[in-house]
Amino acid sequence: MRYLAPVALTLATVLAPAGAMAQTPAPSRQLEISFKDGLVTLIAKGVTVPEIMGEWSRKGGSKIVNAEKMIGGQVQYEFHDTPESEVLQSLLRSAAGFIAAPRRPGGPTGASNMEQVMIIAVSRPSASAVITMPTNLSPSPVQIQGSPDDDIPPARPPMPQPQPAPQQPGSQPGQVQTSATPGVVIPVAKPGTPIIKSPGL
Repeated sequence: MRYLAPVALTLATVLAPAGAMAQTPAPSRQLEISFKDGLVTLIAKGVTVPEIMGEWSRKGGSKIVNAEKMIGGQVQYEFHDTPESEVLQSLLRSAAGFIAAPRRPGGPTGASNMEQVMIIAVSRPSASAVITMPTNLSPSPVQIQGSPDDDIPPARPPMPQPQPAPQQPGSQPGQVQTSATPGVVIPVAKPGTPIIKSPGL
């Protein structure tokens, strides 16, 4: 009889129902997201990035493009009142990049401040590039180095032009002039030539 106890214990172990054996608990699945004044609270466990972006689109009212092309398995994230741009950078870091366009005045409304998020998906993860398109575009002031006087020479007064010598009334250049004394001819003097008068004139 002393040998029956070990045998009975062995049979009890073999014949035990499968539900009584220790089982590995299945990983919990959780996805919660909310938006407020440009901040997002996200708790994601056991879900994929496309699923998160789908929930972002459903609750935030954003148009998400190419989320289904994201690769990778289940992820785990937890953000509390974090700017939407920072959360997108973390979620989409395996993409080649993404373009996040804020909401335009008079455009579609939603809880998220992002009107559209376009994902540039790749076949392999890489460092992501972020491009944010502002809604209010204003030209940046142009800075000019140096002084305008460096390129434009200073203004100088015009040089005086030589004035022609005055002519007597009724005379023209190259003609012989006559004096009031009969028989006396006055030759035309060239500029710079001294005029010699006779003692009797």
